[in-house]
Amino acid sequence: MPILEKLLRLNEVHLDSDSFCGSRMVCSGGGFPQLQKLELSGLEEWKEWIVEEGSMPLLHTLSIRNCGKLKEIPHGLRFITSFKELDIDTYHLEFKEKLSKGGEDFYQVQHIPLLKINYSG
Repeated sequence: MPILEKLLRLNEVHLDSDSFCGSRMVCSGGGFPQLQKLELSGLEEWKEWIVEEGSMPLLHTLSIRNCGKLKEIPHGLRFITSFKELDIDTYHLEFKEKLSKGGEDFYQVQHIPLLKINYSG
Protein backbone atom coordinates (compact mmCIF):
# COMPACT_ATOMS: atom_id res chain seq x y z
CA MET A 1 0.00 0.00 0.00
CA PRO A 2 2.80 2.52 0.68
CA ILE A 3 3.86 2.28 -2.97
CA LEU A 4 0.36 2.14 -4.51
CA GLU A 5 -0.92 5.16 -2.59
CA LYS A 6 1.81 7.35 -4.10
CA LEU A 7 0.72 6.67 -7.70
CA LEU A 8 -0.84 10.01 -8.54
CA ARG A 9 -3.04 8.91 -11.46
CA LEU A 10 -4.35 5.70 -9.95
CA ASN A 11 -8.15 5.89 -9.96
CA GLU A 12 -9.24 2.26 -9.50
CA VAL A 13 -7.77 -0.57 -7.41
CA HIS A 14 -8.83 -4.21 -7.13
CA LEU A 15 -7.01 -6.23 -4.47
CA ASP A 16 -7.51 -9.95 -3.96
CA SER A 17 -5.66 -12.79 -2.27
CA ASP A 18 -3.07 -12.81 -5.06
CA SER A 19 -2.18 -9.14 -4.54
CA PHE A 20 -2.41 -8.63 -0.75
CA CYS A 21 -1.71 -11.20 1.95
CA GLY A 22 -1.12 -9.13 5.10
CA SER A 23 -3.26 -8.76 8.20
CA ARG A 24 -2.94 -4.97 8.45
CA MET A 25 -3.54 -2.33 5.79
CA VAL A 26 -2.78 1.38 6.21
CA CYS A 27 -3.88 4.16 3.86
CA SER A 28 -1.89 7.27 4.78
CA GLY A 29 -3.11 10.85 4.79
CA GLY A 30 -2.59 12.29 1.31
CA GLY A 31 -2.40 8.79 -0.18
CA PHE A 32 -4.42 7.71 -3.21
CA PRO A 33 -5.22 11.30 -4.27
CA GLN A 34 -7.18 10.27 -7.42
CA LEU A 35 -8.64 6.93 -6.28
CA GLN A 36 -12.35 6.68 -7.05
CA LYS A 37 -13.10 2.96 -6.80
CA LEU A 38 -11.64 0.38 -4.41
CA GLU A 39 -12.54 -3.31 -4.46
CA LEU A 40 -11.15 -5.68 -1.84
CA SER A 41 -12.02 -9.37 -2.09
CA GLY A 42 -10.78 -12.67 -0.74
CA LEU A 43 -8.24 -11.11 1.63
CA GLU A 44 -8.24 -14.07 4.01
CA GLU A 45 -5.71 -12.80 6.57
CA TRP A 46 -6.79 -9.15 6.61
CA LYS A 47 -7.94 -8.11 10.09
CA GLU A 48 -7.17 -4.43 10.53
CA TRP A 49 -7.57 -1.40 8.27
CA ILE A 50 -6.41 2.10 9.12
CA VAL A 51 -7.48 5.02 6.94
CA GLU A 52 -5.86 8.28 7.95
CA GLU A 53 -7.68 11.58 7.46
CA GLY A 54 -6.90 12.98 4.00
CA SER A 55 -6.50 9.56 2.38
CA MET A 56 -8.57 8.71 -0.72
CA PRO A 57 -10.33 12.10 -0.93
CA LEU A 58 -12.13 11.25 -4.21
CA LEU A 59 -13.24 7.70 -3.32
CA HIS A 60 -16.85 7.16 -4.31
CA THR A 61 -17.22 3.36 -4.42
CA LEU A 62 -15.90 0.81 -1.92
CA SER A 63 -16.60 -2.90 -2.14
CA ILE A 64 -15.44 -5.46 0.45
CA ARG A 65 -16.17 -9.15 -0.20
CA ASN A 66 -15.03 -12.42 1.35
CA CYS A 67 -12.66 -10.83 3.86
CA GLY A 68 -13.61 -13.10 6.74
CA LYS A 69 -11.31 -11.75 9.44
CA LEU A 70 -12.19 -8.08 8.96
CA LYS A 71 -14.79 -7.21 11.61
CA GLU A 72 -14.97 -3.42 11.39
CA ILE A 73 -14.39 -0.60 8.97
CA PRO A 74 -11.79 2.07 9.72
CA HIS A 75 -12.87 5.21 11.53
CA GLY A 76 -11.15 7.29 8.82
CA LEU A 77 -13.82 6.43 6.24
CA ARG A 78 -16.12 9.00 7.84
CA PHE A 79 -13.81 11.77 6.57
CA ILE A 80 -14.32 10.79 2.91
CA THR A 81 -17.11 13.08 1.76
CA SER A 82 -17.12 11.95 -1.89
CA PHE A 83 -18.60 8.52 -1.04
CA LYS A 84 -21.55 7.36 -3.12
CA GLU A 85 -21.61 3.60 -2.48
CA LEU A 86 -20.40 1.14 0.14
CA ASP A 87 -20.99 -2.55 -0.56
CA ILE A 88 -19.92 -5.09 2.07
CA ASP A 89 -20.48 -8.85 2.21
CA THR A 90 -19.64 -10.17 5.67
CA TYR A 91 -19.74 -13.49 7.50
CA HIS A 92 -20.15 -11.67 10.83
CA LEU A 93 -23.66 -10.66 11.87
CA GLU A 94 -22.19 -8.32 14.50
CA PHE A 95 -20.27 -6.44 11.76
CA LYS A 96 -23.50 -5.94 9.81
CA GLU A 97 -25.42 -4.84 12.90
CA LYS A 98 -22.76 -2.29 13.90
CA LEU A 99 -23.00 -0.61 10.47
CA SER A 100 -26.78 -0.73 10.20
CA LYS A 101 -29.01 2.18 11.20
CA GLY A 102 -28.97 2.41 14.99
CA GLY A 103 -25.71 0.43 15.23
CA GLU A 104 -22.69 1.71 17.14
CA ASP A 105 -20.66 2.39 13.97
CA PHE A 106 -23.49 3.73 11.80
CA TYR A 107 -22.22 7.30 12.32
CA GLN A 108 -19.17 6.37 10.21
CA VAL A 109 -21.26 5.44 7.15
CA GLN A 110 -24.45 7.51 7.50
CA HIS A 111 -23.13 10.06 4.97
CA ILE A 112 -22.94 7.42 2.21
CA PRO A 113 -26.06 7.54 -0.04
CA LEU A 114 -26.05 3.84 -1.02
CA LEU A 115 -25.23 1.30 1.72
CA LYS A 116 -25.34 -2.41 0.92
CA ILE A 117 -24.29 -4.50 3.89
CA ASN A 118 -25.02 -8.17 3.33
CA TYR A 119 -24.67 -10.92 5.90
CA SER A 120 -23.85 -14.28 4.37
CA GLY A 121 -23.20 -16.36 7.47
